[in-house]
Amino acid sequence: MSKKKLFGIISALAVSLAFAGTANASTTSAKSRSYGVDVSSYQSTSTTKYSKANAQFVIVKVSEGTSYRNPNAKAQVASAKAHKLLPMAYHFANFSSSTSRAKAEANYAIASAKAFSVPKGSYLALDWEASSNNVTTGSKSANTAAILAFMAKVKAAGYQPLLYSGAYLLNNNINTKSVVAKYPNSLWVASYASAGRIDTANFHYFPSMNGVIIWQFTENWKGLNVDGNISLLPLSISGSAASSSTKKASSQAPVSKTKKTVMAKAYVYTSAGKRTRSYKSAYKTVYVIGGMVKIGTNTYYKIANNQYIRVSNVDGTAKKLAHNAWTYNSKGKRVKSVAILKKGNQVIVYGGKRKIGKKTYYRINKGRYIKATNVK
Repeated sequence: MSKKKLFGIISALAVSLAFAGTANASTTSAKSRSYGVDVSSYQSTSTTKYSKANAQFVIVKVSEGTSYRNPNAKAQVASAKAHKLLPMAYHFANFSSSTSRAKAEANYAIASAKAFSVPKGSYLALDWEASSNNVTTGSKSANTAAILAFMAKVKAAGYQPLLYSGAYLLNNNINTKSVVAKYPNSLWVASYASAGRIDTANFHYFPSMNGVIIWQFTENWKGLNVDGNISLLPLSISGSAASSSTKKASSQAPVSKTKKTVMAKAYVYTSAGKRTRSYKSAYKTVYVIGGMVKIGTNTYYKIANNQYIRVSNVDGTAKKLAHNAWTYNSKGKRVKSVAILKKGNQVIVYGGKRKIGKKTYYRINKGRYIKATNVK
């Protein structure tokens, strides 16, 4: 084989390897289960490293309030297009629960998206989260009305509206049922299983929510110090996205069911955190759907549609021993076959305190208890 022919083969191989991670990339669509990033002025104007990491879409911050535009946005959108990545945009809200301000910000966001050449028919998300300029403690109805006013302006301008926020705010401060009724599968939810580098989405920790089209699962995707996202439905710049927005709102994540044992009587709560009369008895088996869900200040497991039980009654709560502790049975008799639990060690307790006779205990295992006074 001639050196010239060998060089040609090597060069062709090098080119194919260089673009191997972006072979399926497109500026007009991204398949479901595609990875993507969201960027702002904190990130470079180049999207090269995200393309090489096999991202398929880039969501660029274009504006905030009615006076700020991302100085890197135009270059970031252009770079996404150059690397054949689907370009999308988002606006950071400062309108809190004001409908009139929401409309003004929507006009500014639309003008910004156009100025930065975000294609018509692409997605323009509203980033509504707590900040010094965006108060999220207004009434749920007022918050939702303002958000819907913003999204309506975006829709009328020819973009596909999305709503971004953390799972807690979406569940507790916004009427997401109203949002997805108007704009099915329009939620972009942030929910992290853990901090630090994460390369792939672990759907065991997907928040149990309906209407989600994109899940932001990490703030450090593949060690690139950029938010990592995954699409749960196909994304399309045409708006037909088969059209993800026309499908019935539902959780698009695979349903993960995990068998667990209830370790303390667990009342069943609704998705609004209201306790019902139903409960799961101690030592009964349940199937947990998805990961942990935050409702108000408490953490729950979803066990059925609109049915949740507190994690503390299943996985327990870690507590530190303030004193050495003996173990007792359900009648308050000391279990002599179990060694004393040493002061300073941690124990897992299930449920709250309970009375056995005249004394108060914590359950630490099936039929096993320690005195509550021994726990901090």
